[in-house]
Amino acid sequence: MRTDQAAIERTFIAVRTALPAVNSAAFDAEPARITHAPVLDPAALNDFLTGWWRIATRAAQDSEDWQFMHTEAEQIRSDQCPPGTPLTEILARRGGRM
Repeated sequence: MRTDQAAIERTFIAVRTALPAVNSAAFDAEPARITHAPVLDPAALNDFLTGWWRIATRAAQDSEDWQFMHTEAEQIRSDQCPPGTPLTEILARRGGRM
């Protein structure tokens, strides 16, 4: 599935609706933290919405790749790294440069 950023309106409801299920709980938790602060920070709400809008549009551009990224991240967290070239080998090929 491919879409462009303009296809997802930059509103709380549109972004929440466009998010993959794997991201929903994190999205839902953050506004409560921001709005329960002693002083409401409109810039924090704007940053929150902008960040999640970027995530929603990125996920919508290629949902399979987004899911693959989450699968790999979970494998790394659980010490079951996916097969690939070890970082030491990559660095050796590049002469230690990143």
